[in-house]
Amino acid sequence: MARSVKLEIITPSKMFYSGDVELVITTTLEGDEGFMCGHSWACKLLDIGELWIQEAGADKDTFRVAAIAGGFIDVKDSIIIYTDAVEWSEDIDMERVLSEKAQAEDWLTKNEQDADPNDVLKAKIAISKAITRSHVAEGSYRRKH
Repeated sequence: MARSVKLEIITPSKMFYSGDVELVITTTLEGDEGFMCGHSWACKLLDIGELWIQEAGADKDTFRVAAIAGGFIDVKDSIIIYTDAVEWSEDIDMERVLSEKAQAEDWLTKNEQDADPNDVLKAKIAISKAITRSHVAEGSYRRKH
C-alpha cells in the first residue's frame, strides 16, 4: 500500500480541496512535476496547466483532474497549493470557455500593436487559461499523449 500525504488546495475564496493523496502532478514553471509522501521540501511557482490528484487508496491509474491558473505549491510534511483559480474537469462550462477565448483573441487581434503591454499579457493569459480549461474538460491533454 502506497503512503499518503495531506493535500490542501486553497483559493482566495475557499478551501477547494482537502484530503489524503498518494500523488500530485502539476505544471511548475520548470515543467510537469510530481509530488508524493516523503518528497523533499519544495516551494515552486505553478504555471497555468493541469492538476492531477491521485487520492489515497485509488487505483494507480485513477486521477481527479482540474485546471489550475498558476499559483505556488509548498511541499513539506504536507502539500499546500495556493492559487487564484482552480476548477474540476466536470465543472468547466465549455460555452463560457469558448466565449472567453474568442473575446480575448478578438481583442488581441484588434489591439495588440497599440495596446499597453500589460493588457496584451492579460489577453494572452486569458487565452492560455481557456486552452487549458478546454483540454481538461475534454478529457485532458496529458491523457491523450
